[in-house]
Amino acid sequence: MPVKHPNRIPLARLPTPLVRLQRLERELGGGPLQIWLKRDDLTGVEFSGNKVRKLEYIAADALAAGCDTLITEGTPQSNHCRATAAVCARLGLRSHLLFRPPPPEDPPQGNHLLDVLFGARTSAFARERFTAEHDEIVRDAARSTNADGGRARYTPAGASEPLGCWGYIRAAAELAEQLAAAHVDEADVVLAVSSGGTYAGLLLGALVHRLDHLKVWAVPVSDDVGYHRRNVSRLCREAIEQFGLPAEFDESRLQFIDGYVGPGYGVPYPEAIAALRLLARVEGMVLDPVYTAKAFCAVLDGVRGGRFGCERPVVFIHTGGIFSNFAWPETLLQ
Repeated sequence: MPVKHPNRIPLARLPTPLVRLQRLERELGGGPLQIWLKRDDLTGVEFSGNKVRKLEYIAADALAAGCDTLITEGTPQSNHCRATAAVCARLGLRSHLLFRPPPPEDPPQGNHLLDVLFGARTSAFARERFTAEHDEIVRDAARSTNADGGRARYTPAGASEPLGCWGYIRAAAELAEQLAAAHVDEADVVLAVSSGGTYAGLLLGALVHRLDHLKVWAVPVSDDVGYHRRNVSRLCREAIEQFGLPAEFDESRLQFIDGYVGPGYGVPYPEAIAALRLLARVEGMVLDPVYTAKAFCAVLDGVRGGRFGCERPVVFIHTGGIFSNFAWPETLLQ
């Protein structure tokens, strides 16, 4: 029986391109290498990356419920917050972004500058307070919307809730079709993981669409593997139960490549900057220092060590984040 998808509002420009990085292959030694990049940085709505695939479903749900405001959370340079603000502006909704920690007192840069341009309302909190009072802070934001005569829908960081997972359940089928057209019979698929919804969606997509020829790896860019194992497992199980998916989730499907968080979430480090600059110089494609550059380090190390790209192709999911580069000019140019 075909899987029935929840309602979505088409916002992303799909399918996103799947391109082979032949110049990078030669740079890394040539031979039998196959390195592919799925350009989900080109989904549209002002380069909103992987977030817009999820927000297509979240926004549809909000509008169906009569909501006029989306509330979400993240850092001042959050790609997800900026994507939410852009989607709301596109659809005539209001956005309320809950920042932790507060942004610098300097003029807004990068994603935060775009939040301002998109007309988002922002509230800022110290990390400790936000963690301790999270639920009450979200309730207060919803009450504020109600007091203004509106109605709010909350979505967590990264839109990583069961409904948001549908963005990448659908993307898994899209990727499989592209690989088949490129005559790629099996592949390792690698992506960054933080809030977990993208990875959970791809895993569920592989199960629902029976894509056993794809092995999906996640590279943590925040927290530890234990946290991600619990979080992604929870998202998968909740989505299966909530939507009656024809799939059975087993934690053995989780594959993590650890060791690339660096000093912490949102903190660039030299190897990640080197990976970012390498891809820019060789292929003219831009990663970001928070998510994709760190995860791409794992791909490069895997290729150099013979783990990826030799016995079978490797596909890197470029989840976007280009605007955060403009908050790190000195770091990128070191």
